[in-house]
Amino acid sequence: MPIIEKIKIQEKVDLVRNLSLLIKSGSPINDSFGLLAKQSRNPALKSLLIRAQEKTEQGTPIHQIFEESSEFDNVFVSFIRAGEESGTLDENLVYLGDWLERQNNLKKEMSSATLYPKIIVTFAIILGGGLSIFVLPQLTGIFEGLDVEMPLTTIILLWFTNVMENYGLYIMGLLAVIAASFYFLVKIESVKKIIDKLMLQIPVFGSLNQEYQLTIISQLAAILFQSGLPVRQTLSIVSESVTNSQYSESLNVVTERVGKGTKLSEAVEEQPHLYPEVFISVVATGESSGSLGEALTYLSNFFGDKVTERTKKLPVVIEPILLIFIGLFVAFLASAIIMPVYQITTGI
Repeated sequence: MPIIEKIKIQEKVDLVRNLSLLIKSGSPINDSFGLLAKQSRNPALKSLLIRAQEKTEQGTPIHQIFEESSEFDNVFVSFIRAGEESGTLDENLVYLGDWLERQNNLKKEMSSATLYPKIIVTFAIILGGGLSIFVLPQLTGIFEGLDVEMPLTTIILLWFTNVMENYGLYIMGLLAVIAASFYFLVKIESVKKIIDKLMLQIPVFGSLNQEYQLTIISQLAAILFQSGLPVRQTLSIVSESVTNSQYSESLNVVTERVGKGTKLSEAVEEQPHLYPEVFISVVATGESSGSLGEALTYLSNFFGDKVTERTKKLPVVIEPILLIFIGLFVAFLASAIIMPVYQITTGI
């Protein structure tokens, strides 16, 4: 996926649902693309739809058109390809719309869970930076001229102010380089594996991350089964859609085991650190009763509800930590600035 998406998720949802409606109404696929192109206000989407109209008139399969665009991932293409091959393109487009919308809602829930701490930390950084640049340099001369023994907090503050005043630009540049290096470092597969493993072991966040991955797996697998894809192909697509490499690797192993005739429940049971007992039990029940799709739908709702519940409770867990952090920060500044002034006034 591109770093900056030119076609938003909601636009993709509207596209597949409108396309499904037009196909059901009997509109030829090329005319459907042409009509949607006229209605689109997004230049990138309009260009894609015009190209799709031209290529479908030439007999190009629809999935190939979307496959050529970096805006659409393997899941999107697989849904359409399965619909074309099975003759149920309109139904698969509805399933695809449901998947995109659920995935979008999940991302919003995860993002909202970290919004509060992001705001607090950003505010603290801005406040600290503003004091370091505009306020503290003005106080440095005053403090250094005071004929009193300064407390440790004031000494630390003066040292920090002098460092920022003399080397601030270099420090900011170094931090920018470190941030950029970290961004590219996590793209390295071996590093990403280590980080992903740690992300599943961090208290509170580890459980949330695991439930988020299981929600993606069960939601997508359930919808792909409904669209008519076989188990092995479904698992292959799901392995490319999870965001944690630990689950991606595990699903590759599960796919291989299923391909050799092992039941899905038995294959995931071999990795209990990633798949909890409830996941294994429901999958096994679905396999034995011939209703695996329904079992996965149940799991998607179950883990989706748990993710929602945890994201709502997360600010309650984080808030005390942030309050302690802000309190210590304010106490440090108060001690460093007020104590010397208090000592002077007491002496007078």
